[in-house]
Amino acid sequence: MKKILFILSILSINFCFAQFEDKDIEVNKYVHGTICEPSEKTEVAALIIAGSGPTDRDGNIPVINNHSLEMLAHGLAENNIASFRYDKRIFRLGELNLTEADLSFEDFIEDAVTGIHYLKDTLGYKKIVVIGHSQGSLVGMIAAKDRASGFISLAGPSEKMSTKIIEQVTNQSPAYGDTTRVHFQELQDTDTIKKVNPFLMSIFRPSVQQFIKSWDHYEPKKEIQELSIPILIINGDKDKQVSIEDAKALKIVVNDAELLLLKNMNHVLKSEAETRTNEEGELIVHPELIPALTKFIQEL
Repeated sequence: MKKILFILSILSINFCFAQFEDKDIEVNKYVHGTICEPSEKTEVAALIIAGSGPTDRDGNIPVINNHSLEMLAHGLAENNIASFRYDKRIFRLGELNLTEADLSFEDFIEDAVTGIHYLKDTLGYKKIVVIGHSQGSLVGMIAAKDRASGFISLAGPSEKMSTKIIEQVTNQSPAYGDTTRVHFQELQDTDTIKKVNPFLMSIFRPSVQQFIKSWDHYEPKKEIQELSIPILIINGDKDKQVSIEDAKALKIVVNDAELLLLKNMNHVLKSEAETRTNEEGELIVHPELIPALTKFIQEL
């Protein structure tokens, strides 16, 4: 990994009831995010990595907001844990003058490593915990190796990306599941898919073929075994994208990891039994989530 030159630019500061403050930061060209710092000095910080798709630092995707990652950051800060969360490159393609064809999974890993170095080398935090949500779980477990003090997987898959997509498509249509399997094999064997089934174009459109090939190079169950740090694995039983079986499978390959299955929690970390909202009217994150994260981090 090439040495990162940190270019810091504080764009804005939001004060929040004197408990913490959010500062928008440009670490480098690709990594723009928000450092959330508690009002009391701390030596502990978390890197929060978003899930798949064009996701911003707060956990939102275009048109749909949930602010789950922002809520995580603020909840941690209220427990004297700093954090850095950042926009994914794919969220900023226009601003970066890139297309999705320019991206590789290694770009996501590089940005996460940049975030770790920013917290450790630039801001001087002594203890770094990586928190990865969904796709960010795989990114995080790779970036955390030999760099972090702890790792937390939130709704992280256990299988390779191709395995999960084949499973999801097959559940909807066995015939298209078979075609999906053939397309993935062709991509691995020939580096391209000559004729994509029109019904699978959203998955295998030409502009993302190289990205999904690079993503499929990594298997979470193998990568998590490379970590020699404390691990917490969390999943909700109402998650329709990543099941609790994935969490259990990750736990099996790392016996000393902690496993927490939260009742009624969905993929965006909200409880389907919850009615409480924040000031913007959005459901709060699962009420047991932040206490669990805090306990794990404070005991490192």
